[in-house]
Amino acid sequence: MVNSKAHLILQDPAFQGVLPRDFAFGSATASYQIEGAIDADGKGPCVWDDCLREQDNGHVACDSYNQWKEDLKLLKQYGCRVYRFSIAWSRVKSLGGRNDSVNEQGIKYYSDMIDDLLNAGIVPWVTIFHWDHPLALEKSYGGFFNDTDLVEDFVSYAKLCFDRFGDRVQNWITINEPHIFTMQSSSSYKQPQWVHKQDHGRFARSLLLCHARAVELYRREFKQRQNGRIGIVYNCDWVEPVNDSPEAKSAADFAREWVLGFYADPVFLGRFPQSVVDYLGDSLPAFSDEEWRLIKGSTEFFGWNHYGTQYASGKRLETDNPRLVSFGSIERVFEKDGVVIGNKGEAGHPYDVPWGFRKLLRYIHDRYTGPASIPIFITECGFSIDGEADMTFEERIHDTQRQDYFAGYLKELLEAVRDDKIDCRGFMAWSLMDNLEWLYGYRKRFGITAVDMENGCKRTPKDSAALLKEIFDYSIAQ
Repeated sequence: MVNSKAHLILQDPAFQGVLPRDFAFGSATASYQIEGAIDADGKGPCVWDDCLREQDNGHVACDSYNQWKEDLKLLKQYGCRVYRFSIAWSRVKSLGGRNDSVNEQGIKYYSDMIDDLLNAGIVPWVTIFHWDHPLALEKSYGGFFNDTDLVEDFVSYAKLCFDRFGDRVQNWITINEPHIFTMQSSSSYKQPQWVHKQDHGRFARSLLLCHARAVELYRREFKQRQNGRIGIVYNCDWVEPVNDSPEAKSAADFAREWVLGFYADPVFLGRFPQSVVDYLGDSLPAFSDEEWRLIKGSTEFFGWNHYGTQYASGKRLETDNPRLVSFGSIERVFEKDGVVIGNKGEAGHPYDVPWGFRKLLRYIHDRYTGPASIPIFITECGFSIDGEADMTFEERIHDTQRQDYFAGYLKELLEAVRDDKIDCRGFMAWSLMDNLEWLYGYRKRFGITAVDMENGCKRTPKDSAALLKEIFDYSIAQ
């Protein structure tokens, strides 16, 4: 039986073939969240191996290091045209430094997977850094608190990726969600020494330079002969003022500019948002004219990870909570005039609000991608069903709420492409499978595939996977 919300798409001829013929439909994962095998075949420890050792961790994860061929079969079964995955820095360079040795077994793991993806007709989208830098670099000089050695080591690592995989990889992401990586770091392994504002500024300087210098290297040495593209991925939810008060509007505006604009404005506009300048004061990252020239324009697409929408009440919070600070120190509420904003996901992340997705899509187009004439790729989008970890196996597979989420959001996407003329060329569902959600462990489940961790990480497709295939088969031009 077709999901009722999907029916609105599949029975409407106006949605048939709306998306371009080369639309990049697929799914996404990240190395630490799925691979396991944390010390296999020469891999060195990453910061999370140390940080999470006494709680839910990635020691086994989804066992994708050993079962990646099963993952590939799922991608093919789901009709995925692309697969977004990340390289584990400490798997290809166990210590991570520019003068440290390369782990050829780690290189072979990713090289074999890329070859098999291409043989199956699936295009790899490779994230160079999805948060799991080598522990050795954290211990040696403080990781991303360092804006010299870390940047040099990152660029050397990126060069290794371009050298070894770039003949077959044409889609590169330098860094996944720099702002959320900062939040996760400040909430965990960096928390004991973290100073808000000051250290947000320190991380931003290092992350923006890592990104920009890796892009400059790729364009200078590899792009012409490898014919690829390179960019960065941002995360942002929509924040809607709960009423017409100046306080609510100002809080919503600041939340967007802090979470998204702090990293997107430098790359697209060559400056920081004024609200962020005012907020950080002396902690604002300083760049030389040469560095600004590298940063501005250093992306060839807008990678966007999106999940949900909240209301801003207008109340500003005096707090040292790393998560609240990272999301703008504003009060976010989920009800207006007695009506809940949307269906609540696990721990409130996300709420299912399709209209917020559409609003933010327009905002990104108007502020960034339209003026720059570059496309948007939705590199993550998904829903964690509240209490899914406690459901029966059958309930988990028949994931009606996740199907509702995808159908609602994709209807908005199709209308945005068709009616708003927004240049969006890809959608990658988060996630290919239930996995380790960092500090939140295994209870939060975003997968379109169930993973039975008590039975050898056996994979079972959920109904949402078939729904996605059906919608994209219908909506992508033939």
